[in-house]
Amino acid sequence: MYRSEKFNPTLFGKLFHLGAKLAESNRWLKLAELLPWEKLDAEYGRYFSSGAGRPAKDARLVCGLLVVKQLKALSDEDAVAEFMESPYIQAFCGLEYFALEDVINPGILSERRKRLGPDFLALLDSELAAALKAAKDLKFRSARPAASGEGFWADLLGRLRSFLP
Repeated sequence: MYRSEKFNPTLFGKLFHLGAKLAESNRWLKLAELLPWEKLDAEYGRYFSSGAGRPAKDARLVCGLLVVKQLKALSDEDAVAEFMESPYIQAFCGLEYFALEDVINPGILSERRKRLGPDFLALLDSELAAALKAAKDLKFRSARPAASGEGFWADLLGRLRSFLP
């Protein structure tokens, strides 16, 4: 089951109760403004039933973590660790308040890549590439391969499938 969440939360209102706020010039917040979260959410929701089962993790959280993993060339575990340590990455992933406890298990990223498949991952890759192209001032060190056909996530899934029977 999947239920869409709001896309423009108030950022960490309780954490920064003394009037402090996140720097709007941060690259993660700028990238968050450029990605089409509603489009990704609508496509993500198609992979889940509408009324039965346990609610799925939010599309922005999962897609955000997949983007962090890709842009920083991290493992699933390290991407979740970065998420837990950085209020900017938490804001990028759509959290309203700074999470001090575990929000997501790293294993869900692997499960979601399998469930969503190469078509969704190619969409995410193309939307990320378009956002980065639109904002050339955003600097991320990336382990992205040169643009070739299907994209990073589809290529990765293809490689994983070659190991499975």
